[in-house]
Amino acid sequence: MSHFAFRILLNLAIAVPVLAPLPRPAHAADAVTLVLGRITDEPQKHFPKLRAMADELARELAPDGVARVDVAMVETLDKMKELLAAGKVDIVSETPFMALDLEAAGVARLLLREWKSGVAEYSSIIIARADGPVKRIEDIAGRRFAFEDPGSTSGYLIPRDVLETANLNLFEMRSPRDPVPDGRVGYSFANGEINVVAWVSRGLADAGAISNLDWDDPSAMPAHLKSDIVAIHRTPPVVRSIVMVRAGLDVALAARLSDVLEHMHETPAGRATLKAYFGVARYDRLDGPAVTGLEATRAIWLRAHGRAG
Repeated sequence: MSHFAFRILLNLAIAVPVLAPLPRPAHAADAVTLVLGRITDEPQKHFPKLRAMADELARELAPDGVARVDVAMVETLDKMKELLAAGKVDIVSETPFMALDLEAAGVARLLLREWKSGVAEYSSIIIARADGPVKRIEDIAGRRFAFEDPGSTSGYLIPRDVLETANLNLFEMRSPRDPVPDGRVGYSFANGEINVVAWVSRGLADAGAISNLDWDDPSAMPAHLKSDIVAIHRTPPVVRSIVMVRAGLDVALAARLSDVLEHMHETPAGRATLKAYFGVARYDRLDGPAVTGLEATRAIWLRAHGRAG
């Protein structure tokens, strides 16, 4: 899809009225439109996924006065904040750090835990060569480190917090072959979990970070590479993904939406929709076991923002 076509799609998608309050189940005359949003730089790839979920939500919420569910995609977190604040997006699912950014901005509230790709929680693993000098986190000082990419929760945000909490001084290098400044950790982005593994295996990086999902995935950790690698650190699990609603969405409608999502995995049509929508297994409430993963995420988020300040 061209940039021009994407702008047309976005403009059409977000041209909807601000939702009116719904103190009771709406009748036909009170019908409203909801908008399902997504932060993505791949709108053509992600549109069918969002459309599948939007259609299922429209069908389930029709008795509650929802006339239709539209789709809106934007490329940045800041743009999503604008649309939520303006009432032009009502529902969005994102990584936990993005979700906490939206919550802190006052434009969205957390609703449910999303089992994206069938997973409720995941962890970061810091890896090193089995025969190399890095045996523990402190050994990474003065050496090269491979992160996945700047937007990765498990491949950058969490492991960066691990290194900084250990009082390691990070320095971004233009190339992994650049000299590392004395006493610092020179890091580069490998742009892919298999690249992180390959860099560590071949000595281009002394250590790196991947998720526990990648560690257990033969396509990300081929046997001929994994045999050279050891895990020197594992982080506590964090929430994989969170679905949110805009802060101004009527409480009764948000509760009904939550109920629909929580039970969606119980029907054939619902399971088909979830599979199409980023391979979600189910949704559940942010209570009980989910609280631990959420609070671990929030602690990292707070430390990151404290350092930024």
